[in-house]
Amino acid sequence: MKLGQKLLQITPSIVRSLGMRNSQPYEQILRHVRARGDIWIVSQGEYMSWWLKRENASLKITVSEGRCQVDTSLENAVLEKFPGEFLDSPTVSCDEPKFSGEVWITLDTALEKKGLLIELLKREGILNLRIAEEGEFMLSQEEIGPLLEEIDARVQQWQGRFFEADACAIRQIVIDKLAARHLPLLRVWYHPRVDGVVTRAVFSPRFDVDRAITNLAPIRALEKQYDASSTLYLRTFCPYYTDREIKELSSMPWCSEIALHGEFVNHARKYGDEFKAAKAEKAHLEELTGRPILGIAMHGGELSYNRSENTDDVIQEAGLLYDTTLRPVHDYFPFKKVVKGQISKSYNLPHAMGDFSVFPFKLSRRVVKGQISKSYRLARPLDSISMSFIWNYGQVFYEKTIAKMNEIYERNGVFVITLHPVYFGFFSYLSRPRNWPPLVRVLLGYFKKSRW
Repeated sequence: MKLGQKLLQITPSIVRSLGMRNSQPYEQILRHVRARGDIWIVSQGEYMSWWLKRENASLKITVSEGRCQVDTSLENAVLEKFPGEFLDSPTVSCDEPKFSGEVWITLDTALEKKGLLIELLKREGILNLRIAEEGEFMLSQEEIGPLLEEIDARVQQWQGRFFEADACAIRQIVIDKLAARHLPLLRVWYHPRVDGVVTRAVFSPRFDVDRAITNLAPIRALEKQYDASSTLYLRTFCPYYTDREIKELSSMPWCSEIALHGEFVNHARKYGDEFKAAKAEKAHLEELTGRPILGIAMHGGELSYNRSENTDDVIQEAGLLYDTTLRPVHDYFPFKKVVKGQISKSYNLPHAMGDFSVFPFKLSRRVVKGQISKSYRLARPLDSISMSFIWNYGQVFYEKTIAKMNEIYERNGVFVITLHPVYFGFFSYLSRPRNWPPLVRVLLGYFKKSRW
């Protein structure tokens, strides 16, 4: 690769580093979100801890003398009488119900896609489930089997993902069954009650620490002003910061959740394959931090691409709980992939947007037939990026983020936003002499290599 081509390849990174200024708009975003009062600003790990507890909680509904008694094992749970009536009391009046006793949503033992159905029901907080041959509120193979086949076909087409509309369709079937006995749908709401307030949506910042680990302290100080928690994704074998710096970071009282910024494809050759690379990265980061590492987001950019057709399986096999890697998704909540009838043990936590998508001057590569493509492409044509946009970047970033927050709020979902510490102060990063040697080493190595 010629010198001119190499310079062109890293030009987008230089332009973004000089043009993106995230500190002020991020503070505006935090102030706006916190002022709304019913949005939980929380790390991905904290939210997934809640989601797991919710998924495994019990829900008991008993009808007697025209009243429904609701009970759940889930601490801080919000009970909802659908649609939108949040309960302050575990007792709900029912209008002349034609049923008495304990309400079970019964899954037919003959049902062929039970696993998929359970995932959809739990996602909707319908946790009073059982599998049996008979029941008052039966979801039978004859009635619901064809719909599950259709959903499964879409799931396979979309690489294991299902659509929000599928969950809503299943929910409506349950609503209709209950309504036939004059009963409401009572369920566990998606989010917890936080400080006495029902959470309507979640804002969850993700920081990809590609280079500027030294910029994290002021970022976390800013977040603490707004009682916000975030997730810090670290590269285990990073050329820009050392094991010692990772240890120092994890020992700081202000350090929030740490997750893995994976480079499995890049490290596969060194360790033998992607799985061995994943295990090595996860184990080393856990050793350095003294913390369990549960989250993963793959590292990528102008110089690397770290996803292959095997990556999803590798993430699960390596024991990682959730993945927030940016790629097209069609849901607003955590979900497990369903592939050939097998349900993943790990979750995808849908990613909404990133700072780089606001300032889209970026080159990227992709994997073609298991090999990293030699060609690069711009995220957006150069003529779409004007000087006025660059000068107004902060306002555009703020407005686009709030617009996305409003969209997700309307669906009561989880907003994962990706941010890069280097864009919170590129000159602050350069002002620290400790950052110069690794930066120079990487640049020299990059220009010396015949291929990258």
